[in-house]
Amino acid sequence: MKIMDREKLKYYARMAAESYVDDPVHSYATKSVERRKKFVYHFMMERLATSNREDIIYFDEQERGLCVWRDAHNEYTMFDFLKCPNWVFLAYYWWHTAKTLKAYSHLDSKVFEKNTLIISPVFVDKKHQGQGIATKLIQRGIDELVPQGYKLGLETQNPDNVGFYEKLGFKTVKFDYWKSEKIHNYYMVYDGSKEK
Repeated sequence: MKIMDREKLKYYARMAAESYVDDPVHSYATKSVERRKKFVYHFMMERLATSNREDIIYFDEQERGLCVWRDAHNEYTMFDFLKCPNWVFLAYYWWHTAKTLKAYSHLDSKVFEKNTLIISPVFVDKKHQGQGIATKLIQRGIDELVPQGYKLGLETQNPDNVGFYEKLGFKTVKFDYWKSEKIHNYYMVYDGSKEK
């Protein structure tokens, strides 16, 4: 697996900050768009640094995006962020981190069977979205991981993304509405039955 150095982590974290700026969880946790971009950058630096050590990552050859597959039962907690080497991030964004993790705390890993890898996250440079890059990255994971015996799944809080994942062979197995945050959550698993 290709390991990212700190400059690559920063590069992809900046890309993620642009891609996830309108994500429902981050929009709930951080109202200001500019502050949200900065928060998501630091948040993704920590997420990707953890993935760099533990998860399976697929990169677009031209560095236009990436897809991380992680163990569905390996949940992120506030303790992961306490390992953050950037104490300015923890001090300045602790409230946003707490609100983000509070929203994610509703997630039910028991929905997924053992030996399930979930997409967390996938993103593409905004300049290259709509070109099939995310589809290719996810499909590569499907093609390589399913034959190895893994089950695959994902969670999405964006209703607009459900149809995209259905076309790749995922189906919704559980739906939640997080009332306090006004966020929808779809749990999807790969079963290979692609919708046209």
